[in-house]
Amino acid sequence: MGENYMSMKAVAKTQPGYGNFELINLPIPNEPSDHEVLIEIKSVGVCGTDLSIYKWTETVAKEYNPSFPLIPGHEFAGVVKKVGKKVINFKVGDKVAVNPHISCGKCQFCKNGSQNICQHRPILGCHANGGLTQYVKVREQNVFRLPDHLPIYLGSLAEPMSVAVHALKRVENDKNNTAVIVGAGTVGLLQVIACRAAGYQKVMVLGLNVDKGRLKIAESLGAISINIETQDVFAAMKQHIGMPYADVVFEAAGTNSSIKLSIDIVKPTGSVALTGIASSSTDIETTKLVFAEKSIIGCRAYNLATWPITMELMGRSIEELKLIVTHRKTISEFAEAIELLITRESLKVVIEPHKM
Repeated sequence: MGENYMSMKAVAKTQPGYGNFELINLPIPNEPSDHEVLIEIKSVGVCGTDLSIYKWTETVAKEYNPSFPLIPGHEFAGVVKKVGKKVINFKVGDKVAVNPHISCGKCQFCKNGSQNICQHRPILGCHANGGLTQYVKVREQNVFRLPDHLPIYLGSLAEPMSVAVHALKRVENDKNNTAVIVGAGTVGLLQVIACRAAGYQKVMVLGLNVDKGRLKIAESLGAISINIETQDVFAAMKQHIGMPYADVVFEAAGTNSSIKLSIDIVKPTGSVALTGIASSSTDIETTKLVFAEKSIIGCRAYNLATWPITMELMGRSIEELKLIVTHRKTISEFAEAIELLITRESLKVVIEPHKM
């Protein structure tokens, strides 16, 4: 790639504790092995998990326990620069997104198609170095071709969109029901796109005062938006969807109060799909589940079968996806990206590493 490209920029978490994100120089990865693809990173989504790594929350420290320095970034897309000798599905120049879960392929979960539950799967950007840099080598089976007409900066939305698609498949959908999404973050709003594409008749998003801008985006995506700090949730649900409860609730905020609210507003026999990850333990009044036969369904990321569905959905949702990305930054502006997440001034911040 020439003498000018012997090193690359990367954002790294240099040690445990709050903050400790630095811009460093690293060698460009060497030649890909037989089954690997070398990708020039074009877009990296900065998400709540990255913010949790920055803050070094209890859940992150316990779950990931990485070595340092750690390059974060598990939502990334780019262009294939080199392919290994035995790579058959990709060629130089292909636009691709990456599934960051490196499942083992051998355990009972992998063999049953539940690669997301694999107990031997480092996650790029969490347990191992991720995409918040300029070049990454990834094994072929974790790479997926983006639709040709999709702008590359939107490619980093493939990972969170896969979360939404997987959650959708974890709950029954008869295409005549109502869905309420608790949380107006990126996954919550991508869940709107997924639900509407799947045929849900009415979709509602619940948020807070600080989410006013995000709730407007939800409305632009075709959802009903409710500010739970200024409106009575049950009255609003009865007004807009005809009943004070939903058939399905997608919990995408990951807080104690949002999980409790989700249980309260789902109908008897209904399901709550959890995609949000609480930063600490959560107390739940289990009698509400038992007496009304409500179900809580854990939704852990996605499996390999999810990604082709995601690619197809993204290809026909480009205008909607453009509403999700509110800020685009260079890798040198990563501190500004983190600040935008902390202040909630953004929805999705995308870093474009090759723009300095």
